[in-house]
Amino acid sequence: MKGSCVMRLVLLDKVKPGDEVAEPVKNAKGMVILSKGAKLSSILIDRLQKMGVIEVPLEGDDPNAPPRKSLDELLQELEIRFEGLEGNRLMMEIKKIARQHLMDYESVRD
Repeated sequence: MKGSCVMRLVLLDKVKPGDEVAEPVKNAKGMVILSKGAKLSSILIDRLQKMGVIEVPLEGDDPNAPPRKSLDELLQELEIRFEGLEGNRLMMEIKKIARQHLMDYESVRD
């Protein structure tokens, strides 16, 4: 998305040295134990494990995530989901709002 970072939540046992923290990591009492932008090292990962941290917000896309769908694909899925409901005014209003949301999101997503 334009102007914002992409973040993913990763289990601590899956992070690697060099990964960058996207949001401050806090302990159970809400105290920041690792600041945003910190680069993880094996020592930091070990310390976080000893502190009971389970997951860490990291910068970047999830490499295992499915590829993003195009706007055309999303709009086609929307048509399919609302097929047969053309006589229902409420459902058509919901479809209209969902379509507008997809259009707005697409304009800022790239």
